[in-house]
Amino acid sequence: MKKRLLLATTIAAICATGAANAQLELNASLELDTDTYDTADTERKYDQNGHVELGAMGMTTHGDYFAKAVGVVRLQTDGDDNVEVRDVYFQIGNSTWDAMFGRFEAVNLFPLGKDTVVTTAGGVGFYEANLVRGRSKDDGGQIAFHYNPTETIRFELASIFGDDDTAGDNGTAISGIRPAISFSYPNIRVTAGMEKVKYDLTGGGEVDKTGFGINTGINLGEGFVNLAVSRLDNDETDLSTTSFAANMTYGAFGLGYIHSNEEVDGDDDMKLDTIYAAYTVQIFDMENASVTFAGSMSKAKNAGSDDKSNALRVRFNYAF
Repeated sequence: MKKRLLLATTIAAICATGAANAQLELNASLELDTDTYDTADTERKYDQNGHVELGAMGMTTHGDYFAKAVGVVRLQTDGDDNVEVRDVYFQIGNSTWDAMFGRFEAVNLFPLGKDTVVTTAGGVGFYEANLVRGRSKDDGGQIAFHYNPTETIRFELASIFGDDDTAGDNGTAISGIRPAISFSYPNIRVTAGMEKVKYDLTGGGEVDKTGFGINTGINLGEGFVNLAVSRLDNDETDLSTTSFAANMTYGAFGLGYIHSNEEVDGDDDMKLDTIYAAYTVQIFDMENASVTFAGSMSKAKNAGSDDKSNALRVRFNYAF
């Protein structure tokens, strides 16, 4: 109920701003997935889920300055709460600097390309340098600042306040911070950043994690290649995760590979290898309707035992 009220209030404010200043954008889209998947220990299963996403954006400008409000909500077919608030934020600034307040995602330090479906086997995950990237949970909030000294350099300082975890103490003013910098060239983009998360738990102990990520994007005309590496150190559990990603898109086709190592006390105990691919076809040559055929295979080596996970997905997209 609180999420519905927050969204309704935000969209109403956006509409009022848009009406007064003649800048308002409304959009909607549907995404529907039909899946089949299995693991080494389970038989093949089938599932279907999806959502309709509704968005609104209003912006006012005065010279080089602007004020912008955004609200995005998803109506989902699955889950205990079928309404999910995606983005609700207020942004002010100009072409050199700006500040954002609310719920949003910061810059992507570990892009996966055309990741329609990506599986992970054996309970072994990979680290995407996204603990402070955003869309915080109910107990957190976000503030980010951007500074663009030139057309090719962009600096971002993202933060999360509150604990962003139901097991936390809800009292930390700033529980996570994430500086990042991007360099853009004619056909190459390099983005690097680090993040620090630390807060106390109500049952004792604390969360104390430090990570970094760096990626390079290469524009090849009709194709695009991403290369990324990240590392996370969990000081409380002595667990370190190092992940690598390489992916490319070429027209409607996408292919990606992820490798990840999890080390406990310096021992290389768990490894994950995942490969995924996707191909999109426009339905009857209609620009707003498409179907994507995707698959993913994952294999994990966990403490001497092997596991695998496979998935196939058919995704329908429609833009209203």
